[in-house]
Amino acid sequence: MLALLGVMGSLAMAQQAAYQLPAKVTGLKAPVLSLNGQWNFKFDRSSNWENIQVPGEAVMQGYGIQHDQSFFYRRKFLVPSQYKGKKTIIRFDGVYSFAKLSINGKAVTSHHGGFTRWEVDITPYVIFGKQNEIELEVQDQLDDISYASGYAHHPVGGILRDVTLFATATHPVTDFNLETAFDTSYTDAQLKLDFGGFAAKGATIKYTLTDPNGKSTVLDNPEKPIVDGANSHVLRVAAPLKWDAEHPNLYRLDVEVKEQGSATYAFHKSVGFREVQVVKDQLMVNGKPVKLRGANRHDMHPTLGRSASAYYDSLDVQLFKEANINFVRTSHYPPTERFVEYCNQYGIYVEVETAICFVDTYRQKNYAPGNSQNDPKKTDQYLSQSREMVNTFKSHPAVLFWSIGNESIYGDNFKKATIL
Repeated sequence: MLALLGVMGSLAMAQQAAYQLPAKVTGLKAPVLSLNGQWNFKFDRSSNWENIQVPGEAVMQGYGIQHDQSFFYRRKFLVPSQYKGKKTIIRFDGVYSFAKLSINGKAVTSHHGGFTRWEVDITPYVIFGKQNEIELEVQDQLDDISYASGYAHHPVGGILRDVTLFATATHPVTDFNLETAFDTSYTDAQLKLDFGGFAAKGATIKYTLTDPNGKSTVLDNPEKPIVDGANSHVLRVAAPLKWDAEHPNLYRLDVEVKEQGSATYAFHKSVGFREVQVVKDQLMVNGKPVKLRGANRHDMHPTLGRSASAYYDSLDVQLFKEANINFVRTSHYPPTERFVEYCNQYGIYVEVETAICFVDTYRQKNYAPGNSQNDPKKTDQYLSQSREMVNTFKSHPAVLFWSIGNESIYGDNFKKATIL
């Protein structure tokens, strides 16, 4: 069966916090810290601790990972004293495939799915201004829907993408989403802004839009009130430059939040003014027909395997552009957000595919976890994989549509991942 497609915004979006990476938090000089680098690694419980590179496939660093076998990562990390009084968040951009997280010896949470971003508020578990210890138990589970996707012909396992620590305001804006729409003449546009999970009373928000030439404009009123239960704003933008693959015009939207008149934090987003429609059997971008000339893509690093780096993410996009490719399908899982940001910048259309495919096909004996598309025990995994995918990529102009699965039977769990 072909990939199941939906136009941008057509996937169900149940609430799940997606924190905005802050550009500025009151009282913090460096709110974002990378936890990439050398970690300790234990192949199994009886092994000694050794060193391993994160991110990177364990199997490419000398470890023959077995299915349904747990292995362990740990490292020390400093939580800055300035984080105290804020929310301390740890973000994993991809851990394959089932992970259990502990901080300072205390169990925090677990997560299914190897190529989607997940975030955890670890504020109650850390000691500010001192060294803390993180431990991650990872397992490549045979019955996991991610394993059923058959990502590779060797066991894939480990921390495959970036690990990031950051602090955000006590009352953060989460699930922020922006969409653009044009008038009937495709001249003036609306910028639709939505966010959830905000509980601070008396808060205001200011939007500043900077065009590709560096000219900044404060949109609408300088400060708009944030109202519980109605956290959405529609702003008019006169005659913006349009975004498409041939003209990747990017604006920058700066968002500043104030509580009781004092700025608490700020973040920014890239904006591409574009509108996607399907008219009969024709894909239209900004009212004009588009012909997609594309390729499939996997993450691949020459020494670290199915892992991602800024260099290879950017190199792939540049090579696509030089080859006159204007479209990429991210088979069979979502890419890094960084890859899509390069697509925004250079002008590459993207179909983001969720990490669910090859279920109930038995194409090869090691794909034999079997029928899960109608299994109610797997519903939460199907929905969380789709939800995490959409939360990461929903505001990117390069993303034209989604795939909720590949070569799969369209069962109940797929149907629940869409808006009918």
